[in-house]
Amino acid sequence: DRIRKALHGVPAETKLPDRAYRPEVSDRVYREMAWRADLILAEGGSVVADAVFDRPADRERIETAANSRDVAFAGFWLEADPLVLWQRVSERSGGPSDATVDILSRQLQRQVTPSTWRKVDADRKLADIAAELAKVSDTAASARDAPLKTAS
Repeated sequence: DRIRKALHGVPAETKLPDRAYRPEVSDRVYREMAWRADLILAEGGSVVADAVFDRPADRERIETAANSRDVAFAGFWLEADPLVLWQRVSERSGGPSDATVDILSRQLQRQVTPSTWRKVDADRKLADIAAELAKVSDTAASARDAPLKTAS
């Protein structure tokens, strides 16, 4: 959401019109995210790419950013009961996200768990989710003896 807002030249908390979420705009946002990830990885940094990643091309693009720099990649697919997600979205205030319950419902209709990304139960406390992601990330990085690039 922050990249999308930056590309539109507005502060992160500014609500964008629906046209800012057309597929061609989203494609540009995900390309920019992968490009930024590549720049950071090229300098030896680590990246957490936090986005919906419901389109295969977007997942492939972020994985390629890691693979082209020969760093370990760990893709995490967070899932929770739709009722929990709807509650979280409806109670959220402020921040960069423009997601509404209607947008979430559309995302849930088209969402498929990627077979190569680790499914994570997000219907838990944030600290528990973070601990699981850190453990898996550390294991993956150790296995490759390289910096880890993660996406969620």
